[in-house]
Amino acid sequence: MNTRYLFKHSARQLACVATLLAALSMAATIYAQTGTEISGTVSDEQGAKVQSAEVRLRSRGGLQLSTTTDQNGAFAFTGLNPREYLLEVKANGFSSYTASEISLVRGQSRKLSIQLRVAALSESVVITATGTPQRVDEVAKVVSVYDAQQIESRHLLQLTEVLRGTPGVRIQQQGSPGALATVRLRGLRTFDTAVLLDGLRVRDASDINGSAASLFTDLVPTNFERVEVLRGSGSSIYGTNAIGGVVNLVPLTGAGRPHFEAGFEGGSLTTFRERFHGAGGDNRAGFSFALNRIDVRKGIDGSDQYGNTVGAGRVQFHPTQSIMIAANVYGTISNARTNDSPFALPAAFNSAERFPRAIPSVNFQPDFDNPDQGRRNRLLVGSIRVSQEVNEKVCYAVAYQRVAANRRNYNGPNINLAFQSFYPFGDFEFINVTKGTTDTLDARVQIAFSRANETMVGFEFERESLFQLSLPSFSAFNNTTDRQRTFAVFAQNQLSLFEDRLQFSAGVRGQFFKVSAADRPGFLAGISTENSITGDGAVAYFIRSTNTKLRAHAGNGFRAPSLFERFGAGTFPGAGLSRFGDPTLKAEQSLSVDGGIDQRLAQDRLLLGFTYFYTRLQRTIVFTGFLNDPLGLGRFSGYVNQPGGLSRGVEALADTAPWKGGSIRASYTFTNSDRATVSGGLVREYVIPRHQVGFSINQRRGPFLMNLDVNHTGDYVAPVFENNFPFRMAELTFSGYTKADLFGSYERRVSEGVTAVFFGGGENLLNQTYYENGFRAPGILGRAGVNLRF
Repeated sequence: MNTRYLFKHSARQLACVATLLAALSMAATIYAQTGTEISGTVSDEQGAKVQSAEVRLRSRGGLQLSTTTDQNGAFAFTGLNPREYLLEVKANGFSSYTASEISLVRGQSRKLSIQLRVAALSESVVITATGTPQRVDEVAKVVSVYDAQQIESRHLLQLTEVLRGTPGVRIQQQGSPGALATVRLRGLRTFDTAVLLDGLRVRDASDINGSAASLFTDLVPTNFERVEVLRGSGSSIYGTNAIGGVVNLVPLTGAGRPHFEAGFEGGSLTTFRERFHGAGGDNRAGFSFALNRIDVRKGIDGSDQYGNTVGAGRVQFHPTQSIMIAANVYGTISNARTNDSPFALPAAFNSAERFPRAIPSVNFQPDFDNPDQGRRNRLLVGSIRVSQEVNEKVCYAVAYQRVAANRRNYNGPNINLAFQSFYPFGDFEFINVTKGTTDTLDARVQIAFSRANETMVGFEFERESLFQLSLPSFSAFNNTTDRQRTFAVFAQNQLSLFEDRLQFSAGVRGQFFKVSAADRPGFLAGISTENSITGDGAVAYFIRSTNTKLRAHAGNGFRAPSLFERFGAGTFPGAGLSRFGDPTLKAEQSLSVDGGIDQRLAQDRLLLGFTYFYTRLQRTIVFTGFLNDPLGLGRFSGYVNQPGGLSRGVEALADTAPWKGGSIRASYTFTNSDRATVSGGLVREYVIPRHQVGFSINQRRGPFLMNLDVNHTGDYVAPVFENNFPFRMAELTFSGYTKADLFGSYERRVSEGVTAVFFGGGENLLNQTYYENGFRAPGILGRAGVNLRF
């Protein structure tokens, strides 16, 4: 059989497949256009029609349609496929509403009458728990949701502050805005949290741990429909880094006539923010975009300047009602002046206590200004997804995403003369550049065997690269690029029994690695990396007579070795003759379980939740120091696999809407987290407090809106290093603190098409002085501004 014949034969096969797919798509479109529709009206508790309410229709397969109600409160979705749908309705001043699952058969029309309530708990659709849309009260896993209205009422500058107060979430802001911000879930590490944009993983391939930890500082809550926080393992669906949980950023889908918003605000630390936002759309197409600029001209010490420009956008197009094409983009460009790190003073090593109380200027020196040290970060995330409902049983989605991160850390010759005696070797000039790119292709098919049984299967291909450049360089490996490819297959089954009272989901994922280094010396050239298999299961049972949900979740998490951990090179004297990474590292592995109860009371105005959680890090990747390679290859061994620590605790939540226009949320988290030592023992984990308490109250009364957040963080232990030989480490207990933030706004119609929102408030109203890992936090901060909607 010759080559020409093979080519012609293959070409005919491809043509046949393409023709068959086109025919299926046409058949699906004709099949849908048979009068199958959902329509209805939206009114308030007095029966008045609600105009311009956002109505979103979602299928279990991920298809999403959006519209707004007209002047009569009416909406309609036509030409639908016969299958199961979720309907979500949101309007300013009302609690969000989600209709119970709507079943459509071929040719059927459903008419709904929806009443929005002012005093009720918001009902939301979430995706993060299982990868498919579900009502929040259906999920068997623990998920917290913050919608755009909640985020806007708090007037927050950073995404990390949105998450503060969430049960099980530890937030650190190490200095003024623009300084390092971190997120830890359930007592675990900074890199155990996966970040998603519209369900696709976002991480920095140039980060030491290959995580999203380096990105959190510059992430701004803009152009998001909501933020979902899944606590507990999510690796079977979302892959690497989802050991502690997942933060999913859901972009805003534009609906209704085109509308825009422009705003300006200013405040303490000579802080300014300007922003511009727009959105609009109908059943066929939609768009949304946002531009946001933050400037901090004077930080805590008067010279910690920070600037961050953020742009985000989404477009969505429906060639037919059964096909959706959506594209998202999110990017940041920031420049920040950074301080020199805190360091331990001699008194820190003279105490008889195991973890002495941290006292500034006594046993540790807080961070201090360095005139010409800083960082420049750039992040660009772009994705496109094509989804189609082939028929009422089968749907699929194919998505591609690229994440490009560019970080530049630098330091010049100038020093802070007030601290010149603390520089043991003088100020060290350097430029360090890292560039990480990640390309991800994700494809999945969802099959509904019956109304009660759905299965999703998929595959993921990911290609990542790391570029490293250091000036000056003390390594033989500089200006190099290393690469890693990952292939994964995964599947999940969701089952509903006993009239949906019993919900069950089970998933499995296989992850396979292939690395390509700038150098593979000696025996390393013939060694392959080890693959990773993870599983996940969750169950929930609803007792409808008492409005009670019992739930449990168990699963494995994993974190793939980062490119730096595999191929990192020394960037300082004495450690740079060769690489200290190890290409043969195994992926980190964890086992986590949680279980609890959710109870709704007082006619759905009160939700009480309680969860016990436990996570064991069965295998980790740790840095053991720069020791000569035991195999005598002249390499420095820095990263090795060893057993890790464990974390366990409880989360309690109370969420209530006790009166008209008001909502109150309170939470308590107890965490007992231990890390593993080199000898195999367990000691108290750094940075994680035993106790955290959160309280939030939101009140809307006519044109006035007020939001108060009070969050208490208990004592915790953190390491502080000595800045002179022998560079010892002191373990100090840093005092807890209470952070209170209050913002209020007043809304006024300026003209027929223009509304002005005046707002003001402050952060850390108690003006508490506290230190995060030795970095001084800002005192009381005030901000005020105005937004114009038109």
